[in-house]
Amino acid sequence: MSSSLQKRLTDSVSGSPLAERISVAGEPFFERRSGDRAAAALDGPALVGLARVLASQHEVAGFLSHRPQLLERIAASQGDTLGQRAREIRRGVFREDKGDLESCLDEIRLFRREETCLAACLDLGHIVEFEAVSEFLSVLAESITQRSLDLARHSVDPAMPESAFSVIGMGKVAGREFTYHSDLDLIFLYDGSPEEIPRVSRIGQRLISYLTTMTGAGVAYAVDSRLRPSGQQGMLVTSYASFEQYQCEQAQTWEHLALLRARAIAGGIEAVEALLHHVRRTVLGSGSSPWAYLGDLRARVAGERAVESGAAIPIKTGRGGLMDIDFLAAGGVLERGADFVPDLPSIPRMFRSVAQGTTIDRLLADYLTLRTVEARCRWVHGRAIEALETQGDFLEVIAELVEPALTAGDLLERVAQGRARVRAAFDAVINAGAIAAIP
Repeated sequence: MSSSLQKRLTDSVSGSPLAERISVAGEPFFERRSGDRAAAALDGPALVGLARVLASQHEVAGFLSHRPQLLERIAASQGDTLGQRAREIRRGVFREDKGDLESCLDEIRLFRREETCLAACLDLGHIVEFEAVSEFLSVLAESITQRSLDLARHSVDPAMPESAFSVIGMGKVAGREFTYHSDLDLIFLYDGSPEEIPRVSRIGQRLISYLTTMTGAGVAYAVDSRLRPSGQQGMLVTSYASFEQYQCEQAQTWEHLALLRARAIAGGIEAVEALLHHVRRTVLGSGSSPWAYLGDLRARVAGERAVESGAAIPIKTGRGGLMDIDFLAAGGVLERGADFVPDLPSIPRMFRSVAQGTTIDRLLADYLTLRTVEARCRWVHGRAIEALETQGDFLEVIAELVEPALTAGDLLERVAQGRARVRAAFDAVINAGAIAAIP
C-alpha cells in the first residue's frame, strides 16, 4: 500500500523538482497513512496539492502522518471547502467549557496547524485562488485571537463584559491578506478608567503569552504590539479616550498611514470600529500632500531593510517590492481623505478606491504575483522571510509552487518585470506629488 500511494503522489508531480524530494520528505506520512481509506480516495487536484505539500515541507509531512481525520478532509476537499470552513469558524468552533489552560493552548495550536495545512493543500493544488487562501488564514487568525482573548479575560476577571477589552488588528490581518507565518500586529484597547490599567494590562500580557508561548503543539502566532500609541515606551493597553486623543493630537504621519490598515478583530468590535471611523474622519483629509514625506520614509526603509544581491531579491522591502504598492495605496487614501477608506482595508481595495484603469489592474496583478512568491518562500522555509533566495535548489521549488512547470529563470524574469512596473509607478507619484500621476 505504501509503495502504491507513494507512486501515485510521485507521479502527480513527475517532471518537476518536487518529484525527487517527495520520497524522503513524505516517508513518515507513507508509513502511517498509506493504508487509510482516505489515501485510496485521493485523486485529482487534492492528490497534487498533498504531493506538493509533502515534498516542500518536511515538518508538515510529519504532522500529517498523525492526523488521519485531516487526511479525510483533504481527500474530500473541493473549490468551496475553504469558504464553507471560514463560515464555520466565524460561527465558532471552540468548545464552551474552558478546561485546563494547557489543553486549551494545545487545542489552539493544533487547530491553527490543521487548518493551515488544509489551506496549503488547496492552495498548492490550485483548487482555490491565493486570495481565498489569504482570506481564510486571516479568518483563522481572528478566531484564534478571540479564543485567546476569552481565555485571558476569564483568567483575570470572568465577570468582565466582552466589550470592555478590544483587539485591533493591523496590516495584513486587518485587510485579510494574511499568509503563511505572518505575525499578528495588534493594539489593545479597554473601555474604563485609569484605575483599571493593572487589571487590563494583565489581560493583554496573558493574551500575548497564550498566542506566543511554545507548548508541545508549537506556537500559535508571533505577536508585535509596537504599533500601539507611543510604541514600546507606551502602555500595553490603552483606553478608548487616550487612543483617540493620541491619534488626533500626537500621532505622526507614519502612524496615520498605519491607522488606515486597522480593524477590530476581537472583543468589543462595534465600539472600536466606531472609534476608528471617528479618528480617521478627524485626522485625514487635511488637503496637504503626503508624498514628499512618504518618499523619504520609503527610502529609509529600503536603505535599512533591503539588500540587493545576487543571492537574494528583497521582494518586500526593495525597490518595486510589496512596500511600494502598500505606500501607493495608503498614500493615495491619505491624499484623498477618510471617504476613501474601505470597510475592509486591503491593499487592492484601498488602491482601487483612489485610482482606476488598466494600469492599476496591471499593478495589482504584479502585487498578487509578489505576494504569491512571498507566500511560497515562507511556506518552503517554514518562517517569515522578506526575500527570494536565488541560489540553491529552493528557487526551482518555489518556481514550481508558484506555477507548475515555471522555470527558475522565468520566475526571476516575471519578478523583475513586475518590480520595474511597480517602481516606475511609485517614482511617478512621488515626483508628481499626486496619486493621479498613475496613468
